[in-house]
Amino acid sequence: MSRQPRLLAALICISTALSACDLRQSPAPPARITPAPRNAAAASSPAPAGKRTLALSSATGRPGETVPITAKLTTAGGSIAGTQNDITFDPKALAMARPNGKPDCVANPAIGKEGTAFSFLPAGCRPGVGGTCTSVRALVLSLSGVDPIPTGSALYTCKVQIAPHAALGTAKLSVSRVGFSSPAGQPIDGSGVDGVITIGQ
Repeated sequence: MSRQPRLLAALICISTALSACDLRQSPAPPARITPAPRNAAAASSPAPAGKRTLALSSATGRPGETVPITAKLTTAGGSIAGTQNDITFDPKALAMARPNGKPDCVANPAIGKEGTAFSFLPAGCRPGVGGTCTSVRALVLSLSGVDPIPTGSALYTCKVQIAPHAALGTAKLSVSRVGFSSPAGQPIDGSGVDGVITIGQ
């Protein structure tokens, strides 16, 4: 077996193992809406300096609107070929579902990870505002190569629906179960940075 298929097989194996392990765990508790001071601006926590992170952007919108959020990778000098993470939200206030019931998320085509996939948690949940889905799992990888992802790259973008009757304030998009893989399929430590949706009038 040549080097690239061997490395690709290792990456897929590790990514699959991480996902299978995580699926046996209960999803994180739904994020809650926190009333925001008047004129407060949305801001995610700053990414830790010198650390490998997957950070969500923040956005501002009104009840009933849809806003985009983007996941950005900081490699801190590491070589990362694949990632995975969960985004947890309060389904009473937010949703990320398309009309077909799948997560409204798309991979960044510029990074060449055509095997990227998204799914709702917990398994068998009902998506949409007021539904029972509390998390989206994102798995970013390629089935045809293990090229490293450049630092600062956008990994994917999701459209977040704000419930028509959502309370004004801030709703957190919590990042958890972050996992990175090297081109050789070895796990790499990293952390997540939460996003925030500020809901205003």
